[in-house]
Amino acid sequence: MQLTKIAQNSAAMLPRRALSGERLTALGADAGFCHGLQPGVAHRGSGSAGMSLRGVREDIARWAERGDPIAMATLIAVRRSAPLPPGARFAISAAGELSGSISSGCVEGDLHERLSALLGGGAPASVTYGITDEMAAGVGLSCGGEIDVLLDRYDPGDPVWHRLWQLQEAGAPGVLLTGAAPPTRSRQLLLEPDRSLGTLGSAALDRAARSRVDDWLGRSDARVVELVQDDPDSLVFVESFVPPPRLVIVGATPIGHALCAMAHRTGFEVVVVDPRDAFLRPERFPDAASLDPRWPDEAMAALDLDPRTSVVILTHDEKLDEPALETALASRCGYIGLLGGGRTQRQRREALLARGLDEAACDRIHGPVGLRIGARSPAQIAVSILAQLVALDRAP
Repeated sequence: MQLTKIAQNSAAMLPRRALSGERLTALGADAGFCHGLQPGVAHRGSGSAGMSLRGVREDIARWAERGDPIAMATLIAVRRSAPLPPGARFAISAAGELSGSISSGCVEGDLHERLSALLGGGAPASVTYGITDEMAAGVGLSCGGEIDVLLDRYDPGDPVWHRLWQLQEAGAPGVLLTGAAPPTRSRQLLLEPDRSLGTLGSAALDRAARSRVDDWLGRSDARVVELVQDDPDSLVFVESFVPPPRLVIVGATPIGHALCAMAHRTGFEVVVVDPRDAFLRPERFPDAASLDPRWPDEAMAALDLDPRTSVVILTHDEKLDEPALETALASRCGYIGLLGGGRTQRQRREALLARGLDEAACDRIHGPVGLRIGARSPAQIAVSILAQLVALDRAP
């Protein structure tokens, strides 16, 4: 079967044109699909929040409310390199609307046709996209990698999906297993710390999955796992869902405004703290999960500043900076950033030392906050801060 080049523009899918030497493996029940997967290769949750399951949720919920049939593609494995990690989603409605991405444009045209066929009565399927050396980078995955994708209909009435959305609303962890081999394809099992819902179609596979739930809970990654050793029919796609990372911005400043919007798009749950009512206005921070008008120490003391929480202090005022720093340093938060040049950094450090904190505690402060990229405007400084957060999160 010939692979086809997918041409897209911003307005619509363009017709495909066949190219000599192109190759697409549409595998259905072909065991080669299973053998191509790499059990145990994990990828951290996608940094492209809009492409993940969480990113397409609002769209598919809107389509489902209208009663539109929905089909969804799930990226489950990457070999070599690809634009997006496992867990990326691409969904379509019967009305022709699209949401998410699997490859940032390389294969979405073909996936659109396949998902449309699925909505027309086709069966759930698997497909592998790749590129051969002689094709260079002009077709398929331009990065030269290979990806495996599952295609299935989305049923809004399925109790597994309903419960998963409840867990995400509550900020509770859960693990979604989807059959990746022909015998279990489109079967799903949802695991929680004390319960499970759904089935992989086999009591033995369900038991094997439940026995490993503690290994999967609390981590944010996606991987293909072989539940039974040396049994390719036991391959499942495992997605561990944890609450989104949280960013506490102290200071409803222009930098804070820009950072809030960018961080939200990147997948952070954003809390903005500022006791100055004139600055902390809902219309200025529509992307914030919450706005807290209390003094920083009071507001932050009410939060669980755990290792998945980052604190960025942008007030540039010692009356607000110092209590915010002291509260953050007394917590387990994973990141503390402070706006200000060398003089400000020294002054804040001296004040903290005078309050009884030691040098080791003060060394946790990233200051001046952000990567050194020559940023000047509020938006540029926000970019530098977000880049530092992502870089530290992705560090080995």
